[in-house]
Amino acid sequence: MRRFVLGVMALVAAGMPMAASARWADWPPGPTDAELEQVVRVAYTAAAAHARGNTNYFARDGVFDPLRSAVEDELGRQGLTFVNVVGEPAASLEMARLCAAEGTELRIGVNLFGDGIDLAVATDERVFSYHYEPRENAAVVVAPAAPCQRG
Repeated sequence: MRRFVLGVMALVAAGMPMAASARWADWPPGPTDAELEQVVRVAYTAAAAHARGNTNYFARDGVFDPLRSAVEDELGRQGLTFVNVVGEPAASLEMARLCAAEGTELRIGVNLFGDGIDLAVATDERVFSYHYEPRENAAVVVAPAAPCQRG
């Protein structure tokens, strides 16, 4: 035990960061399922607030950048800056749920009318998503974290 304590003290003296001070995203294998869910919840909350201020549309007339910016800004306010918000809308929920090449990616898709939204956060191993299509279901359909599919 004494060797362990001395070893830890040597690391601290050498300026090595301690595990307790590191963020969870800095450690492989990446975010937990609960953390993936947190990212999508924050993103959906931001998207819904944006829609309320945009005549109840997420992306009216195909204008996507304000929605993306609203989501990205809220992720930043919540300290989730390690998430890369993809710049173009996802073509479909299935495409949004594909594995990320690296890091953690949030993909946003909107329906043709701009009043439905898909949000999926993916790593190179896991994915979590929300799907809201008011013409299909009045509720948000949650797909719990699961292994992602390779593209």
